[in-house]
Amino acid sequence: MTFIFWLISRLPLRALHAIGGALGLLAARLPGRYGRRLEENFRHAYPDVSDAMLAEAARHSGRLIMEMPYFWSRKSITVRTDNFDDHLWPELARLEAAGNGVIVLTPHLGCFEVLPQSYARLRRVTAMFKPPHQAWLREFVERMRSRPNMAMAPANPRGVRMLVKALKRGEAVGILPDQVPSGGEGTWAPFFGKPAYSMTLVHRLQQLTKAPVVMVYAERLPKGAGYRGHLRILNDGGMLPEDPAAASAVINAAIEDLITIDPTQYLWGYNRYKCPTGTELPPDTFATTQATTRATTQATTNNNIQ
Repeated sequence: MTFIFWLISRLPLRALHAIGGALGLLAARLPGRYGRRLEENFRHAYPDVSDAMLAEAARHSGRLIMEMPYFWSRKSITVRTDNFDDHLWPELARLEAAGNGVIVLTPHLGCFEVLPQSYARLRRVTAMFKPPHQAWLREFVERMRSRPNMAMAPANPRGVRMLVKALKRGEAVGILPDQVPSGGEGTWAPFFGKPAYSMTLVHRLQQLTKAPVVMVYAERLPKGAGYRGHLRILNDGGMLPEDPAAASAVINAAIEDLITIDPTQYLWGYNRYKCPTGTELPPDTFATTQATTRATTQATTNNNIQ
């Protein structure tokens, strides 16, 4: 598998995006739950979405898959990265200077593989990942994604301890904030007005370390030209509300805000609204929560670094 990944990674990014786009569109149009979920989730968030946008969202999902061997198998990043070194990383360095570390959230939007690798060229970062069930595949994924200055933390108690230690050393940690947690490890919070089981890990980490929370997004540029970085500082200086459910609602609202940059680049086929085993069904009381969250997170947009 390593050799196959290496072979794929030798192709130019433009070719990989073209291949991935075709495969992603094909996968979405085949009979099955994936294509239905992609359309249902996209239409729920954006009722006026066009067929062309649905097709482009499917293509972006395929591009995301083809980016994995490209970034996993290359020792250095050679693609264009607009705003990364000029804005994103200096802003993270400024926040790290306070000594509490920084919690960097990278949702299922655009290319999230390029972000930790790019930052690891400058400073140490620990990124959390959900390990596959198969031991051999778990070892492969962790080995392929690790880099100098970049450690991979599995989504389990050992990985959480790695994140806490990194933050207490004043370093950055990376987390996918819209990953659905296991039952009992999250809370229900609105996502585009619909209850989504959302992690409370980010809130717990901040309570332990006082690390500020930011959200970053690598926008995929057309025709494999590279990526453009976007950053949001959540709430007032990156500090979340004391209540875990309110904190999750703020994070979800910030994800929604980033998605507006290019809605077709979100992974709509991901089962974001599933109810994990052992979790009670969501309460039907999100209208008030959503309105409050919108007002609270207005400062997020004002703290935007393009």
